Amino acid sequence: MRVSLVFRPSVFVLLSSFCLATMAGQTGSPQPSAACPAQPNTLRAMRNCYHPLLVFAPSMDDPQMVEQFNQLKAHATELRSRDLLYVPIVPEGHNQPVPGSRIHTASLSEDELAAMRHHFKVEPAEFLVILIDKDGGQKLSSRTPVPVDQLKQLTDPKPMRKGETQPGTQGEE
Repeated sequence: MRVSLVFRPSVFVLLSSFCLATMAGQTGSPQPSAACPAQPNTLRAMRNCYHPLLVFAPSMDDPQMVEQFNQLKAHATELRSRDLLYVPIVPEGHNQPVPGSRIHTASLSEDELAAMRHHFKVEPAEFLVILIDKDGGQKLSSRTPVPVDQLKQLTDPKPMRKGETQPGTQGEE
């Protein structure tokens, strides 16, 4: 009986450690890891961390830009939990987060914004929405604002559930 008392605390400590290690990998909502910058300043820094949503427009007050922003704003918390990062790109280079907005917005330099415009071949007067996957691949390109439901489907953290959540529907481009 004395032997079992000696081993009980050791077994308890071992089981507790195992449970804590298992729970550490499970969070309520998926978040970028500690290695991911909270405010990435390049497209490369977003890779493996975020789903950048590049929104090119002639100006911040472009009607399509405003429509896209308002749709994102209405679902900001849910889109943040899916690691969606809003990246407005306008010719004058103003892409700072909108004060009071809960939309997770990247702040990029004018050089980085110009490089994105050049890379994706977008003219200053054009409106274009591009969704980039976490691995850096382009998931969507649209000349009109993209409905939030479509963005949620494309950034679903549990892709196996896509068929369960909306049977018979497929993403449009």
